[in-house]
Amino acid sequence: MNYRITTIALALLLAPCISAQTPTPAPAPPTIPLPAALTTAKTLFIGNAGDQENADCLRVYNDFYAGITNLNRFQLVGDPNQADLILELHYEIALGQAVASHDSNQSVRQFRVALIDPKSHTILWTLVERTNYALLQSNRNKNLDETIGVLVNDFNLLVSPAPIAPSNKSKVTHF
Repeated sequence: MNYRITTIALALLLAPCISAQTPTPAPAPPTIPLPAALTTAKTLFIGNAGDQENADCLRVYNDFYAGITNLNRFQLVGDPNQADLILELHYEIALGQAVASHDSNQSVRQFRVALIDPKSHTILWTLVERTNYALLQSNRNKNLDETIGVLVNDFNLLVSPAPIAPSNKSKVTHF
């Protein structure tokens, strides 16, 4: 009985300490307004800055263009002067890296989409997704498809009237 009373007394004494150590949730960060052109754009021009001359670069441009078209939210125009927003797609490989490398640390590629105001030529936002180059064409296609899907989704979430933070989903990379 003495043990039981001591345990109860100890629990009662420590209860305020334990509840005081329970972390309170951090308040949500304030919503900062995006540049108006991102949420009001109706017409888009998609430019292919490419940065590399290869079939993957052209394929990604075509897939990105199709992905934006499939959103059914924008009119794509062929002249940047007719656009409310310019999306400039870049395919980038760090200097000194081979296009195909057996070392996965040396084969990281990235796709960057600069969102540009056509009137001021100011970059309003940039979206970046990384992918690995794969030696097998089927795996390279899977990597590219996934990367472009994420870029299109990131763009769609960003320009939504009530933007939602992009998810931090881990991508599966096929080698």
